[in-house]
Amino acid sequence: MDKLNFAEVFLFSVPEAIAITSIIFGLSGIKIKKIKIFYIGLITGLILYFIRPVISSYILNVIIYTSILILLIILFKLMDFFRAFISTILGISIYLIIEYINVTAIQYFFNIDPTIFLKNYYIRFICFLPQLIFAFIISYLIRKLNLKLFIDD
Repeated sequence: MDKLNFAEVFLFSVPEAIAITSIIFGLSGIKIKKIKIFYIGLITGLILYFIRPVISSYILNVIIYTSILILLIILFKLMDFFRAFISTILGISIYLIIEYINVTAIQYFFNIDPTIFLKNYYIRFICFLPQLIFAFIISYLIRKLNLKLFIDD
């Protein structure tokens, strides 16, 4: 994969990690302060800044991303391994579906060549916003409708 410049980390990686982490905690049913979600997103985005250029496989990057999130959730002692594993796998899956639908819709409706995303940061950011907003809406709905995966005793 291409190396991100440091600005891209804060424009893309960190907000994406925050959105995914927010979905994960919504699915887990654990109430957490938003600042902890921000910290996990920030740390994940920064770690991936260094890992992404080394790993060329997309699927391997997703596996490492998932592992990092699970590890951080456990290190912060926010939930047990089983809950972290299941919530993270499903949270990342939801986000990847959102991302796929967003990119496909943009390509279909606006006839944008995917290589432009790599060259033009303005277009890339504008095209990234809908998936980010939709991910936060999904996270909000999961919490609002109490769609948690686990039943607490």
